[in-house]
Amino acid sequence: MSEHKIINDPVHGTIKISGPLLDLASTPELNRLNQIRQLGLAYLVFPGAHHTRFEHSLGVSHVAGLLANAIEIDQEEVKLVRTAGLLHDLGHGPFSHTMEKVFHDRLGKEHMALTKEIIIGSSDDWTSDWLTPETRGPSVPEILESHCMDPKEVASLICQDRKVPSDVQDTLEVQEGQSFFHQSDYLYQIIHSALDADQLDFLLRDSHYTGVAYGIVDLDRIVNTATLFHGEIMIEKRGISALEGMLVARSLMYSSVYFHKTARIAESMLCRAGELLTEEALQLIWKMSDGEILRYMKDQGGLVAEIATRLRFRQLFKVAYMIDSETVSGDSERAIGTREQIRSLSSEKEIRRIGSEIARKANVPEGKVIVDIPDPSLTLSEPRLRRTDIKVLGDRPTILSTISSLARALQRRPPIPWCLIISCPEGSKKAVENAAKGVLDIKNM
Repeated sequence: MSEHKIINDPVHGTIKISGPLLDLASTPELNRLNQIRQLGLAYLVFPGAHHTRFEHSLGVSHVAGLLANAIEIDQEEVKLVRTAGLLHDLGHGPFSHTMEKVFHDRLGKEHMALTKEIIIGSSDDWTSDWLTPETRGPSVPEILESHCMDPKEVASLICQDRKVPSDVQDTLEVQEGQSFFHQSDYLYQIIHSALDADQLDFLLRDSHYTGVAYGIVDLDRIVNTATLFHGEIMIEKRGISALEGMLVARSLMYSSVYFHKTARIAESMLCRAGELLTEEALQLIWKMSDGEILRYMKDQGGLVAEIATRLRFRQLFKVAYMIDSETVSGDSERAIGTREQIRSLSSEKEIRRIGSEIARKANVPEGKVIVDIPDPSLTLSEPRLRRTDIKVLGDRPTILSTISSLARALQRRPPIPWCLIISCPEGSKKAVENAAKGVLDIKNM
């Protein structure tokens, strides 16, 4: 019997790992994720949210295996997709998604690209300051190859590097009386889709650790109604209620947890500190853990050090001015005009200009007024936010949103409860509020 380990997971119960999963779980690249919180700075609002990217990665691997076994694919493919699930977050920087936009804008880096580099072996050694050659052990690609796995194939599943074969429309196949051009997408879907293992795990896990009951998903029902049809994963019609429940959970978790205004202010403060650092400093902190980045920022002095101290002791900026999403979601002239104005502020250059002008008029030090408009950053952190393109298999495949009024309603529901927040130190709230109203010239909001 092959060597294996049993892990007791608070969300999924018993998780068994063996083969490449067992060896990869001991690598420094994966164990670095033990020091990176899954929800960034959300623990400042939800005290239990100290769970890490490491345990989430184990959970994604487990859920990927459940889905893969449910659709009865080859065990080598199960191994491949479970390995991809385990490694999918290797490139995350400190506090997970929090500073991703800063790293992207200033350094041209994003966590998916770095994940690929680590898996195929083209990245710098992140552990050289900690480990000696004698304690380093085999690398991620070396482990994969020792288990007869192609690192590039694993990376392609994670990093959305799909290449459609040129002959995909050369062969017409027939299944259950329907003709179709064969293209097997099921492995990719388990890792990247509107119903992937990543999303199923983080909704359950984040709900558990934050204590917010909205994220409960009927995982068993979804897995047991998953089926393979025409090379795609679909959910049998009897699983529609479980799908609708997952979409409701996703929508509510985004509005109540992931974009909670206080957690978002904390994240915006950390980003502001990052924006004030040199590119050389950003290159250093890109590889740090959560605790290391705050200690490093504390040693930089000035506003960077002040922000690090505020975050450490939860002395957060406060909301001085906010526009909620419901206010601008209607068809009134005022709502349409406000939406257009907010859209015109969506570039980083314009956001910084507005922040500087408000700070000047409010007589607040430069950098202590933060204007946050979330939509531009969502393509980096969460591309699945409004996706409902899950296929349901009844008499024939159907997109969920075409047969579910609830799914259609959720597509229209603003997933973020606000569309603009201006924050500042508590003592400057009134001055910043008055200045913001003047600079933005948004009436009666």
